[in-house]
Amino acid sequence: MRIVSLYYFLLYLMASVLLPYTSLHFHERGFSPSSIGYLLSLWAFISVVAQPVMGMLNDRLQRPRAVLLLTAIATPAAGLLFYLADAFAVIVVVSILFAWFQSSLPPLSDAVAVEIGRRKGFSFGSVRLWGALSYAIGAFVTGFYYEKNGYDAVFVVYALTALPLIAAIFILPVTKAASMRITVFEQMGDVVRNKPFLLFCLISFLTMLSVTASATFLPIYFDEQGFDKRYLGTAIALAALIEVPMFWIAARLGAKFGKSKLLAAAAALYALKYIILSLTSNVYVTLSTQLLDGIAFAFFAGLSVEIVDGLASDKTKATLQTIFAAVTWGIGGIAGNLLGGGLVELRGVSFMYLLLFVLCGGSAVLYLWTKAEKSGKQLAGEADGM
Repeated sequence: MRIVSLYYFLLYLMASVLLPYTSLHFHERGFSPSSIGYLLSLWAFISVVAQPVMGMLNDRLQRPRAVLLLTAIATPAAGLLFYLADAFAVIVVVSILFAWFQSSLPPLSDAVAVEIGRRKGFSFGSVRLWGALSYAIGAFVTGFYYEKNGYDAVFVVYALTALPLIAAIFILPVTKAASMRITVFEQMGDVVRNKPFLLFCLISFLTMLSVTASATFLPIYFDEQGFDKRYLGTAIALAALIEVPMFWIAARLGAKFGKSKLLAAAAALYALKYIILSLTSNVYVTLSTQLLDGIAFAFFAGLSVEIVDGLASDKTKATLQTIFAAVTWGIGGIAGNLLGGGLVELRGVSFMYLLLFVLCGGSAVLYLWTKAEKSGKQLAGEADGM
């Protein structure tokens, strides 16, 4: 557990020095806002393709340490190539390579961590909380550094923080899967026939679509309401800090009350936040809703990974994790930005939050209806009987 906790601390420390500042790096290099938007949208699109492919590769090779090492080394190496690229066309090519590996690293890590936790007797949330802690610390510290020294070095700092992560992979207690290798068509067949997993992906897609739209247009909400934008950093920090203890608490509440019930609670907390934002014009009330956001995110991120693992066969553990990430964080993120942008232009941010309330309220009901962890146990029983 200590080794996996260390791994997650390093994994999200690595992410924290780059992801919040990527757009500022390209802006400092002279890219227009539209060009930056195109590049970041391209990253999201590539992740939708890359994550399932890398998950299937991991399950097919049955060498999780080797695949993690490849991904952890290739990601910062590709990032350094941005310094050698000046033409926009070359930047696009490098972006495809970088996004392919960068987006695959977290879900591949989740698949390995859940497997280790099942064998060693600890929950995913109890180690994932260290990632929330390191992300908050890393983003805070490097923010001051970049503000003083500029954003040109973000990919260099990213590569340096990747070194201890690569070293940590060598001490992860991963093992080869016991199942026999299967073909790509067999893998995809297992996915298509897994109706509980597909339904769970659809419900979670609606949740993450809402979460993405909310996060993207929160600054515009501040502007629309006339809030002091200095409070925006406070809002983000409040959500990040509450995540740390809530990852730990989520694991215990999930074991006591059931993971699907806690996911329903997460969606309900998101819905509560959104209905408050659609009605309020008080900055302090708005800030307090960020606590709901942090709690809900910890519940969702900590427990959805374990539910997906329970819905997967031994032959598709990484495949399902990466497909889930592609559908929720990838496609859900793209759809959330598109839908949110259209709603904001049409009716304003308050109306957008009203619709997000409806979507997350529906997700809460559907999570309770599906009882996904019970479906996972049923599938496991059927697999044992085959």
